[in-house]
Order: sequence, then structure tokens, then C-alpha cells
Amino acid sequence: MPFYRLLKHLLPLLLLTACATIPTPLPDHRPGAVMETLSSAVSISIHTAGRSMGGSGYLLFRRPDQLHLVVLSPFGTTMLEAFALGDRITLIYPSRSTAYVGRFDELPEKGGLQGWRLMRWVMDADPREAGQPLNGTVERTGALGSSEKVTYENGLVTAKDSASGDHVSYSSYSVVNGVPVAAELDLRNARDNRIRITLDEPEVNTHLDDAVFAPHLDGLTVMPLSAIKGL
Repeated sequence: MPFYRLLKHLLPLLLLTACATIPTPLPDHRPGAVMETLSSAVSISIHTAGRSMGGSGYLLFRRPDQLHLVVLSPFGTTMLEAFALGDRITLIYPSRSTAYVGRFDELPEKGGLQGWRLMRWVMDADPREAGQPLNGTVERTGALGSSEKVTYENGLVTAKDSASGDHVSYSSYSVVNGVPVAAELDLRNARDNRIRITLDEPEVNTHLDDAVFAPHLDGLTVMPLSAIKGL
């Protein structure tokens, strides 16, 4: 088949494939609606230079900086709980009966633990504000006060980059309670550690009690973050 005829047949397919990568506008999105709380079952995978782990679990988030993530083993036991509140993080490993507590800036540089520092930053993915372009990249100060570059497609956040080289991409959007929610979040930090989260049937802007963001440390050995060796 001559090349020009082959191109004529392939061009519609190429255009369809290219368009499929761009989020379409979400007609049920309420203008100005933002995520204040999120609760969802999740699948999560974490990859570092030294170790990888993954499983299912659930995620609770309350704007701007409260987070509770539970990672379960294939047998349904809790492998890890992570709590974030303000500038503090608590990592609980039930199998070790140990909790590591401290500030985010005390997380060890190695062992893949820096990814936890970025989890709250990842969750901040509001649609564009008035005056921002539907498509393109803008620089702004994020909800946590740090500089970032945000890429929009059809008014939805598809990627963010921090000044320190961290990157997160957002895909598989749907509208929940009037708010656009990305079901797939893929974080890669400057050390090439990767956290991938997939949301399953998320609930948005429902009431979450303060207690769900408070770690229970009774019966656990509490250690400083500097004592943790890795995932």
C-alpha cells in the first residue's frame, strides 16, 4: 500500500489516540466546587531503590493537611498506617508493634521515606481558578505554601511539579458530589521513588470525625523518625 494511503487510514486512529489522553470537560462539575474531604478505598504501590511494597487499603483526607492512609496485606492485615497532621507524621507498623513519630523534615533522606512528605501535596489538585487558562502550565503557590508548576487540560489538573523536582500526574477523572476527582495519582519524587494510588468509589465532602486522624499509640513502642530504616 502506498504510504499516502496508509497514512490516510492511520491518521484518524492517531488523532483518536492523542485525543484520548486529554481529559474531556466534566459537565457535572459545579464551578468553584473543591475537595474539602475525601474517603476512599485505594490500591497503592510504593517503589524505592531498595524495596517495593503494595496492597489495598483506604485513604482519608481533610483539607489542607490532615491525612490517614492504611495499607493492607493480601490477607487483610494492616501492614502500615500513616497519619499526617500539620507538620507532623506518624508511621505505625503493627507487625513490629512500633510507631515512628516526628516532623516531616525529620524523615530520613534514604529508604524511600521522603515520598510521605509529599502525600498532602499530591492531594491538593483543585481545578483551575478564575483567570487561569483552561489548558497550559502556570506557576503558583500551593495550599501548603510551596512554589509549584501546575498543568491544566480542559480546566483539570493533569500534573504538578515542585521546585525540588517532584512530579505527580493525575488521570481517570470523574465527578463526585460536584467535585472533579482523579482516580489515578502517580507520584515520582526527585530521588526516583514512586507512589501510585488508585481510588475506588471515592466519597467527597462528607463529614469526617477528628478521631480518624488521631493515631492510637497505646501498646506500641514509640520511636523517633530518625530510627526508621526504610519502608
